[in-house]
Amino acid sequence: MTDKSKILIIGSTGRNTGKTEFACRIIEKHSAHNDIIGVKIIPIDKNEEECHRGIDSCGICNSLTGDFNFIEETTADTYKDTSRMLKAGASKTYLLLVDRNELEKGVDALFRIIPENALIIIESNSIRKVLDPGLFIVIKELENNSVKPTCADVIEFADKLVEFKNLIWDFHPDNVIIQNERWVIA
Repeated sequence: MTDKSKILIIGSTGRNTGKTEFACRIIEKHSAHNDIIGVKIIPIDKNEEECHRGIDSCGICNSLTGDFNFIEETTADTYKDTSRMLKAGASKTYLLLVDRNELEKGVDALFRIIPENALIIIESNSIRKVLDPGLFIVIKELENNSVKPTCADVIEFADKLVEFKNLIWDFHPDNVIIQNERWVIA
């Protein structure tokens, strides 16, 4: 089982808050000397008729077969979040599509293929409901007070709330460091 202190979860109050870029900057800083695995989690409610991400017919929700699927990213030159993390220096990246009611089951299966010594960066709000990581950072759009429901459920557990405005965070990703093989805030 993966040591939870090796896990950094990055969530956000909404879309387009720079969470993938934040993750990529952390990966860039630390990947030369550490095995870092990047994970993007997309929880899916099979009963929803509309895309929860607000994107018509992207195909993600329909591609879920069973309780969960995880896909290893192998291309570092696309716009996808997992591709960007790979390009930043992650040794591997995965997209986990998971039935919202089977989050724990999907993450447990994913952790079985991740090396125990690896540090992990996960983009997700929902996963915080079933996983207590070493560090949980939430990025909030400063000029938008709305909070998506998946974040509202877990924001109280954030170790750090980072404000985002005009493509700038009020807390720099360089302040997330590795100490004794775990994620900490400097």
